[in-house]
Formats: sequence, C-alpha cells, structure tokens
Amino acid sequence: MAALFFSACSDPWLSVPPENQAPKSQTPFVPTNYLIGPGDELEVLYQFDPGFTVDDYMIDTQDTLRIEYYYYPVMTRNVRVRPDGRVTLPLIGDVMAKGQKPSALAKTLAQLYQPHLKRPDITVEVETFHAKVAELKEAITTTTRGQSRVVVVRPDGGISLPFVGDITASRLTAVQLSMQLHHLYRKVLENLSVTVAVLGARSNKVYLLGQVEKPDMYDLIGPTTLTQIVARAGGFTRDANMEQVVVISRRADGRPEAAVLDLKDMISQGNLAQDVFLKQYDVVYVPRTKLAQAALVGDQLWRLIPLTFSINGSYSLGGVAPE
Repeated sequence: MAALFFSACSDPWLSVPPENQAPKSQTPFVPTNYLIGPGDELEVLYQFDPGFTVDDYMIDTQDTLRIEYYYYPVMTRNVRVRPDGRVTLPLIGDVMAKGQKPSALAKTLAQLYQPHLKRPDITVEVETFHAKVAELKEAITTTTRGQSRVVVVRPDGGISLPFVGDITASRLTAVQLSMQLHHLYRKVLENLSVTVAVLGARSNKVYLLGQVEKPDMYDLIGPTTLTQIVARAGGFTRDANMEQVVVISRRADGRPEAAVLDLKDMISQGNLAQDVFLKQYDVVYVPRTKLAQAALVGDQLWRLIPLTFSINGSYSLGGVAPE
C-alpha cells in the first residue's frame, strides 16, 4: 500500500509496480455469508448418533424383524422389511411395517390375525436395524477424511449426494445448505446430523473494469478494500477518472445498487472512510470521464459497465459507458 500512496501524491494517476502487486493464486477468503457458486468445493460431514431406546425406535426398510406367535410357535419367523416398507406374513399377506414402533406393529398384527387365530398373542422384535446407516457409512467413509463426502458444485448449481440425490447448492450459505441437507436426511435416517464446509471458494470474486492496468475478476483474499483491489490490478491508467469510481453491489433482493467514491480525494487527503471493503460479486468500474449522476439511479446502473456478463445468475450488467 505504501507504493500506492506515494505514487498518487506525485502524479494524478495511480500505478503499482509489478513487484508490489499481490499474486492472484492465494486461497480466497470465505466469510460466513459467502454464497456458494459453481465450481466451489464442498465437504459434507455426517455425524451419526447411534443412541436410541427400543421403545422409541421406528422400524425402517431393510430391518430384520422376528415375529413370534406365542401360542403358535410353528408360525414364528424372521422377516426383512422390503424397500416398500412392507413384510409378508402367513394368512394375512402384506403388512406395512415401516414407520411403526415394534409394540405398535405387534398390536396391528394381533388385530389382523383375530379372524384367523383364536389367541393371536404376538410380539415383534427388531433383530437387525440401521441397515441404511451402514450403507451410507460405506458410501461416504474414506481413509483420509472419515465420514464425509467432498463434492464440487456443478455449473447448474447442483450437487449429488447419497440417498437424497440432486440438491441445489448455488446461492446458499454453508449454514443454509447444512440446514436443508439435515432436514432431507432426517426423512431417510434418524439420528443423523449434516454439516457443510466450503473447502475451495471459486465464486468469492469481485469484478474490476474500466481504466485500470489489468481489468479482470479477482478473488477476495481476506478482507479486501477498494484501494487494495485496484493495487492488485496494477493501479489506474492515466485516463482514469479517480473522482468517480463506481462500486456496484447486490442488495438482499438481488438487484444492484451503486456508490460513487472519490478515490483521488481519499488518497490525497487520507480520507480512509471511503476505502470501503468489497463483498462477493461486487463490480468496480473506473470511468474515463465524469459520469452523469442521473445514470446511477435504479435500472440505469448497468449502462455504466462496458461489458455484458452475468454474475452467478444474480444480476446482469451491460451497455456502453458514456464518453
């Protein structure tokens, strides 16, 4: 930053020598409000809580049940709950078992057998259970990362995970995606918690356009101010209008809003109040000439940008900058 200030004081335009420019290959900073986007690398962590009481356990598919007929031991048998949640028993055929407690299923069977048996005293015992837990553990467990799954967000913003299939991850925070996955997995498996961590942020970018030496998109590496991102781009060109630098951010409703900042005054006077911190998907535009203030209102914002591009589907900017 020292080279940035000294250069500004001696010349109305700002440049940064290549040796003082920060490299673009550092690991991007991931704030808590970071919105997941295509190309991001996520780790989905699974935590199993095996603790439960027999009275509270709900029968699930692939469980093995022992059905005992107290007065008719010849009919006692082990049955496995099919994928459709049913078991097949003599005399009464298919019975829905999934979602019932063993004691409740025993009462149901006793009622169904009343027309067929004089003394339908029946008990139900779960012999093997949580087959889905074992299957999921086998699918997600690795020697290096434990019980987790590393996924990359596809260009369409989706990810695919065992048991729940395709899920839209784009434009959610890690906390929001964790809550959504937790809810979906609890429909499949009880006593399962899911947490999402962002391993690699590919969408934590700002876009720097106009009269800078290297207009481009830049990763946010740690909390980054406006002057810092300009410095990474090599500084302003000689034609830059440093008095009307436009920063366009996205509001909560997805629409753009702009602020016009006087970097010339900030640098010469040391007015650091205008050296704002940039956020994900911010667009910084440095014009060549003064901008009409009326052009900064509402839907006219994108006319300030000399390119047309889309930012993660949130908003589009296009048009030609005024001369």
